Order: sequence, then C-alpha cells, then structure tokens
Amino acid sequence: MALVTRTEIEAFERKLDEAVRTGHADDLDVIGYGEITIAVKLSTPHGQFACKRLVPFSSRQAAERYAALIGSYVEQLGARGVDVVETQTRILERLQGHVLYCVQPLLAPGTLGPDFLRGKTAEEAAPYVQRIFEKIQASVSPTLAPDGQLSNWAFQGERLRYLDVGTPFLRDERGRQLVDFTEQTRALPAPVRVIVDRFMLREILSAYHSTRGQAVDFLGNLIKEGLGDIFPPLISVANAVFGLTPEITEKEVRAHYKSDARTWELMQAARRADRWLYRNILRKPYPYLLPPRIERLG
Repeated sequence: MALVTRTEIEAFERKLDEAVRTGHADDLDVIGYGEITIAVKLSTPHGQFACKRLVPFSSRQAAERYAALIGSYVEQLGARGVDVVETQTRILERLQGHVLYCVQPLLAPGTLGPDFLRGKTAEEAAPYVQRIFEKIQASVSPTLAPDGQLSNWAFQGERLRYLDVGTPFLRDERGRQLVDFTEQTRALPAPVRVIVDRFMLREILSAYHSTRGQAVDFLGNLIKEGLGDIFPPLISVANAVFGLTPEITEKEVRAHYKSDARTWELMQAARRADRWLYRNILRKPYPYLLPPRIERLG
C-alpha cells in the first residue's frame, strides 16, 4: 500500500522546490541533512512521513533503475534479518532532472539511535550497540552492506529498525557497484566531483563492505553525535562481535573520524563556495539546499 499519494508528493515537491529556488528552508520541517541529501517531514491527513529527496537524476531511466535497486536493497537486507522501515519511492519529472523521493513513516521522537542512547552510560548502551553490530555482521558481504551508523537505526519497543535505504550498497559477484553513485555526486562542484569520482569513491564504498570499516565508522560517528564519552568502552564490544584481528584501537577510531570529518568539511566548504558563485556571479538560484555548518566534535 502506498504511503503517500502522487498528489501529496507533488505538492510537497513544489514547496521544497521553492525553498531550493530561494535558498530559504524556514518553511520546511527539516528532519536532517546528509552530506549530500536532505530529509524533510511531510504531514498528511493519514500520517507523518520522512521524505528523503535525492539529487535529481539525468534521465527517467536512471531514476527508475535507482528506485528498483532500492527495492532490491530492502528485500536483500530483510533476507539477512534487518528490519527495514516501510519504504516507498516516487519519481517526479522536473526541469532540473528526475527527482526521486524515498518516503518512510516518521518514527516517534526518542527512538532514533542517537536520541535513544543519549544519557546512557557505556555499560547501559552496550547491549543496544551489540544488537546493531550483530545486524551489521549478519548483513555485510561482498555484495551487500547497510550504512551501519547509529543514526540509521531506531529502537521501537523490542524492534530494532533500519532506516537508510536511499544509498543502496549493492555489488555484483564480480565486485562492481550496481548503483551509479556518480548520479548523486553531481551535487558537488565539478572540480570536487572529478576528484571524488576518480580517486575517492571506490575506497569510500569499499569500507561499507568490510566489517572492520563498518565498526570503525560506527564508533567514530558516536563522536559526531555527541556520544564520544561512551565510545571507548564499546570498542571491546565491536572486537568481540566482529572477531576482528588485529583488534580495533581507540587511536584507530579517532584517526578515522578526524580524517572523515576533514574530508566532509572540505566538501561542504566547496559547496558553499559554489553556492556563492551561483548567486553572486552567475546570478542563478543554487540548485541544492545545503546544511548549516555541522559541528563535528572530537
């Protein structure tokens, strides 16, 4: 059953498109900014939904293929025991390209991983983190991987739910990416996009298909979520669940986080400069909504 109707998502897109055109998101109920995408709340008479708007695709065929891969991704994660939140995709044709929305029911406040663990001691958080690690361990393979960061999980009573299916980490048996992620890096300024696509993208994606990469990234992002005080004792949980050799160290996690934060800070700075160029030199609307400056702790 469809979560939202085409009429509802089209009206929502007009509102979001106006925000993109003017550069003002004050009238939007933004749930969160990814490094490239944005998630906004949509309220309807039959419920509230989180709508993740992906970077417009270059063709209808590219958007439809991406939507089909999201469907396959949800199915494959489910087969590995990952409880994925109900997901619907909608494609809208616009002048700037084919817009793909990933729509999910809005989860109750306090259930998302960072909010759920906030205020807990490392000892209290450990059983919940272990459950996440066990789901990651069960689903990571050379052909499939979740984005295991804490912000992509939610605790609904006894259920551990997974949210982020907008970036389907899928490969074929020969290790080739099934998703053309260069469609999404189109949001980056051209010089940065060339560097990312040619020299960085493969390494970034490969880390998701490694349990060590998943564990280090999960632990490092606890710093970004303001949970840096509880992550060192959780390293032993990661080492035990994933059976890592050599074992992860706190030094390794901090080094990874600093490197990752520096990379994304530079990308966002480049996007802000690109926005300035659009508005002040080209005198054109900047085609994306950018996040406010992200406080990367640690």
